[in-house]
Amino acid sequence: MASISTRTKKDGSKSYMVRWRDPKTRASQGLTVGTLIEAETLKRLLDANGQSFEIAQHAILSNEKRTPTGAEVIQEHSDLLIHPSSGTTKT
Repeated sequence: MASISTRTKKDGSKSYMVRWRDPKTRASQGLTVGTLIEAETLKRLLDANGQSFEIAQHAILSNEKRTPTGAEVIQEHSDLLIHPSSGTTKT
């Protein structure tokens, strides 16, 4: 099972280390990412695919290439209209 640890840099910003054990070599592996969302996504993909980084990486790359459907774009737009971000409501 993969795990996430938080690292605080000298400037106060945070990064996140995802650790897992490679199923083929049984060696401990790790990858540092910039956001907690990226770390949680990678952890979920690793846990769902037997800790195989190759499968998780392929899933991430194929999802980035996917073009959103019209329904997804309309849903996102309506969500932003109903629940605007805090910066939008301030201005």
